[in-house]
Amino acid sequence: MGYFPLNLVLALVWVLLTGGFTLGNLLVGFAVGYAGLVVARPFVGSGRYVRSVQGSIKLVAVFLYELVLANLLLARDILRPVPPFRPGFLAFDVRDLTPVQTVLLANMISLTPGTLTVDTDDLGETLYVHGLYAEDPEQIRRGLRSFADLIRGASGREPSARQGDHP
Repeated sequence: MGYFPLNLVLALVWVLLTGGFTLGNLLVGFAVGYAGLVVARPFVGSGRYVRSVQGSIKLVAVFLYELVLANLLLARDILRPVPPFRPGFLAFDVRDLTPVQTVLLANMISLTPGTLTVDTDDLGETLYVHGLYAEDPEQIRRGLRSFADLIRGASGREPSARQGDHP
């Protein structure tokens, strides 16, 4: 049995022991089961699952923060008489991501105001991104690389050491 199903079983055991089948109680049971897996990590080998859950929480938190920030920035700039947009395209290397991770990154880029994933190369190794604030492509690549690393962390993998993305 995998660790996520085990965590769900522990949550259901919690619900049965406490006698209240509510969503809140199930979530508390999931958290208690997760804490049990964290403590038992050296004995049951749940290290990757623990990293994956922690990485997923961090990914969602950072993405929501960046999403709100991008919305506020874009709203402010749209209301200016002369918006400071410097649109442009850039290529971003995604060879270190799996196809599912690449799709997740592409969707996160497209959901963020001011950026859009336009295309990918035939091999799926490069994403082409359009940004409204593209005066510094390297800064955008660093931001995309941090999101790619967060996505890798959400899968329980270590962040990439890769620095050389396409110009």
